[in-house]
Parts: sequence; C-alpha cells; structure tokens
Amino acid sequence: MISQTPEKEQQLKRRKQLFGFSYGAAAGLAFAIALWGYDGLMLSQSHGLLPWLKMIVGGTLTTLTGGVAGWLTSRYDKVLLGILFWLLSSALFGYYTNILPLSVAPRLISWLVPETNGLLLYTTYDNLPYLVGVAIVWNVLASLISGILQIPILVPALYSLSGFGKVKPHILCAALMLISGGVADGLVNKPMRDPIITLDETFTFMVDHRGQEIDKQTSREKHLASFRNITDLVSESRQLVVSRYDSLLENISILINFEGQWVECPTFYALPLTCTPVSP
Repeated sequence: MISQTPEKEQQLKRRKQLFGFSYGAAAGLAFAIALWGYDGLMLSQSHGLLPWLKMIVGGTLTTLTGGVAGWLTSRYDKVLLGILFWLLSSALFGYYTNILPLSVAPRLISWLVPETNGLLLYTTYDNLPYLVGVAIVWNVLASLISGILQIPILVPALYSLSGFGKVKPHILCAALMLISGGVADGLVNKPMRDPIITLDETFTFMVDHRGQEIDKQTSREKHLASFRNITDLVSESRQLVVSRYDSLLENISILINFEGQWVECPTFYALPLTCTPVSP
C-alpha cells in the first residue's frame, strides 16, 4: 500500500473542507429559497415594495451560516461535533426567520425608501423568543439529519468520478432544507404576506371596474366600503408593504404608495378595515 505524501493529504483535507462548505451552503440556500424566495415571488406579483429584499439578505446569511457549519464539520471530521455545528446553524436559521422580516427588513426599507420613515412602526413584542423557538424546532430535524449524514456521504462523493455522484449529497440536504423552509414560511411570512395579496387583488378589481356599477353582493364580498376614503387614489401603479402589526400577527396594517400618494389600510386576518390617506 502506497502512503500519501503530506502534500497530497493536505490537498485532500482542503478538498474535503471545501466540499463541506458547499454542502452546508446548498442547505442554507435551499432554506432561503423556500422561505424568502417563494415569499418574494408572491410579493412581486402583488406589487410588494422591494419584494426580493428578504431573499437577498436572508439568502446571504443562511448560505454563509450553512457553509460554515458544513466546513467546520468537515474540518474536525467528527459526527458528534458535526451535529453540534448543525444544531447551532439551526438556531441561527430560526433567529433569521423572525428577526429579518420583523426588524431588519423595515430598517433597510426605511433607508432605501426614505418616504417610509416614521410610517413603518414595527415593534419587538415579548413573544419574539417564542416565535424564534418555534422556528428552531421546525428546522431542527432537517439540520440534525444533514449533520449526521454529512461525513458518511461526503467522503464517497469526494472520490466519485461522476458529476451526479459529487452533487448527490448536496441535493439530499437541499431537499431537506426546502421542506424545512417551506414549513417555516407559515410562521411570520405568510401572515404578513396575505393582507398584501388580498388588498392588491381588490385594488386590481377596483381599477378594472372603475366607472362601472358594482352590485351590493360583490361590493360586500370585496369589502369595497373599506376603501371609500381612497377611491380616487387607487391606481394601477402601486407599492404595498406592512407598516405595523400586533403580537399575534392578526391585526396588520398595510402601507400603500399610489404614485406618491400614501395610504394606510388596517386589516384583521387579511380582511380590510377603513383605509385612510397618510403623509410621509
């Protein structure tokens, strides 16, 4: 048996660590795509303000976090340590899931869109640790499996001669994280996204039927009375963003920009209440 030279061993270690980083990065990116990519797609189709902001920021954070967890696991080459690193990354994923839409995004939006200063009244409620804890629990299983499998499945992939053999571990952990991110979407993103989608659909209806007589049943179904103070402002060009919310994400207000005219629409379980014009 021919022993490897120190240079070859060092090169193999570097390749293993690089493989570990790409393995973890694939997991983090897949988590972000399911959590914020889908959210960004839905918001972009509903005139959301800066709809891809969370995906860009969150995707960067989760990709780097997962990559570091994978790199450390390959660096120390011990399954138990790998599980620890992946559980720590799971905790950070849970933190990102909540802190990004509830704290980071509004600050960035206020900076990028100065007109929203003073209008995005986001509050950190006492139940935030609970929300973070729930997000961590939802992500623990996928992270645990990814951590347990990393060393056993990456080593054969490292020596695989086929391209699919090399990326198969990445596909496996990415699939796990896609499921995890999709589940986590319902914690904060969906309750904050649904009112935007509902309002945008109503605004589209109002624009398409402007000047036409609307029967009472349709008017009630669309809650058109909620928009009586802003009917003249509603336009095809608009941008919607959450302006405030309660601790249970039931009462959520949406800020809308109609070609420079700002309006706020409070909602309850995504159903509109009375909308009023506001001044930035």
